[in-house]
Amino acid sequence: MTEELPPQLQHQILQLQQIQQQLELLTIRRRQLEGELKETERAISELEKLEPNTVVYKFIGAILAQVNKDKLVEELKDKKETLEMQIKVVQRQEERTRSQLKELRDKIQQALAKRGSKVAG
Repeated sequence: MTEELPPQLQHQILQLQQIQQQLELLTIRRRQLEGELKETERAISELEKLEPNTVVYKFIGAILAQVNKDKLVEELKDKKETLEMQIKVVQRQEERTRSQLKELRDKIQQALAKRGSKVAG
């Protein structure tokens, strides 16, 4: 004999699914940022190996333009710093979301356990 779940419990389950999706999106975003950070770090590393007067190029929109190596390194270091901050922000959001997820999951499990004992009793 199956009973329909109360509206409040249905709502909590829906919320749980939404929080799970939000966590997935945050994780994807963090991984994208981490990939971009690694790419930026590699670029900085390679540029720093070059001689001071080496000609370097950078894509600016759809064109490739010659740029000053030192300015490009500084620009990439700024980008790296920004990416690191963004990663920290996303990590904090992930932690909060995981906490919300656990809390709501526990509430749902308790409610289902109570229901199970009422149905069995």
